[in-house]
Amino acid sequence: MSTSPHLHDRDLPDAEQYRLWQILGIWAAITVPMGVNLWWVMPNVILGNTSVPGIVYLLTATAGLVWQAVVAFIILKREVRPFTWTGLKRRLWLDKPQSPRTGRASWRLLWWAVVLAVVYLAVSMTEVLEPLNEALTRVFPALSAPDYALIENLAIPDVVGAWWLMAVLLVLILCNYLIGEELIFRGILLPKMRGVFGKWDVLANGVLFATYHVHLIWAVPAMLVTDWVYAWIAKRYRSYWMAVVFHGLDAVFLLVLFPLAILGLL
Repeated sequence: MSTSPHLHDRDLPDAEQYRLWQILGIWAAITVPMGVNLWWVMPNVILGNTSVPGIVYLLTATAGLVWQAVVAFIILKREVRPFTWTGLKRRLWLDKPQSPRTGRASWRLLWWAVVLAVVYLAVSMTEVLEPLNEALTRVFPALSAPDYALIENLAIPDVVGAWWLMAVLLVLILCNYLIGEELIFRGILLPKMRGVFGKWDVLANGVLFATYHVHLIWAVPAMLVTDWVYAWIAKRYRSYWMAVVFHGLDAVFLLVLFPLAILGLL
């Protein structure tokens, strides 16, 4: 099996790397449904038939994330044979994070993902990149965020007492940060992008991740600047769990804000 020299011992060999059409095919399989939902299904099918479009959009967007988990399962079922935990660990970098300096593997390295996530959040709160997003919507007003697509607009009277939404939230979190979106980009794609993009695989993964967000297209310009970080931390430590922790800390805010909205406190 042909393998390039100087690879990390967790890197997949050259013979297992994806081709460009495979990378773009996986990207399209999860991107197109999310975009169609926001830009066609919601305005043409849903808006005229519901008084709570924000809740319906939450449900349809969650369904899109569940679809991503299904896509991930289909891909892994085809690629990992036999379909064992050992095979999945190798394919998806499911081992402990490994220090790039010492080579030691330890779960304690996950704290670096937490630290980076806090720094990332702090920078995001400064809105230093917001002018990029504003420039896009100023030139193309039609790409501005619809009210129903803004999660803060879920704090409405119809949500008060709707505790079933917590079940929806748990599915959304699971499929967004663990077995769907994150798994596709940092688990399935990233380890197999080196064959096409070489040392630029981290940057390419970030571009794919940013442009996947056609359902948040008003925020894509800023994402193009920052979204390589998700892939960078996963590849630096050759561990999918670094990206899960880094990305998944968003869920903490959702788990706090949703109950407050349901209690009518927002």
